[in-house]
Amino acid sequence: MKITKITIIFLVACLTLGVQDRRQVIANPTPILEVEAKSTAKPIPFSFPTNARVVLKDGDSRSGKVIDINSQNITIKKGESRRQEAIANVAQIKFKGEIWWPTSSKPIVFRGNEVETKGGPRRFQLRMDGLEWEDVEKGIAIIKPEAVVGVDDRKGLPRSMRNIINSRYIVSEMEFEPEQQILIITATSQSRKE
Repeated sequence: MKITKITIIFLVACLTLGVQDRRQVIANPTPILEVEAKSTAKPIPFSFPTNARVVLKDGDSRSGKVIDINSQNITIKKGESRRQEAIANVAQIKFKGEIWWPTSSKPIVFRGNEVETKGGPRRFQLRMDGLEWEDVEKGIAIIKPEAVVGVDDRKGLPRSMRNIINSRYIVSEMEFEPEQQILIITATSQSRKE
C-alpha cells in the first residue's frame, strides 16, 4: 500500500512539472528555428559609387559624396566642404562613378565596365539604423540582415541573400520614408571580373 501512495505522489509531481513547462512554452512562443535562421544570415555587402546627386523635394539638388546617413540627416562631401541635408527634404539620391571593392589586402577601385551584373536591380527596404559603413571614404558598407524590412515589396530577407559570396550590391539610387524611419536602396548584384 505504501508503494502505491509513493507512486501516486511521484506521478502527480511529474504531471505538475510537465504542466508548468508547457505554460512556460506557451508564454514564450518564440520559435527556436526562427531565432537560428536570423543568426545564420550574414551582413549584405554594398558599395556606393563615389559620386552622388541629392535631389531635394523643392527641385534643387546637391552633388558630392555621401559620407553619412542617419535618421535625421545625410552628409554630403564635395572637396573639403561638408553639407548636411535633412532627410525630410530629400526626394532621392542617385549614384554613379567609380566603385571601390574590398579585397583581402586593400580596397581597389573599379569603373562600371569592370564589374558584371547578376540580374536586375533590387529594392531593399530597411530600418534607418540598418546601414553600417566599413569604409565611408570609399563607400564600402554592409546592411545588417536583421534590419531588412523587405526586398522587392516582399517582407523579410530572401534566403538567397543570407550568405552572399564573391559579389556585392552596387547602389544606384536611394529614397527615404522618414515617417516610418525606412531607407529604400535600389542596387544591382555584381561580381568582379577576374
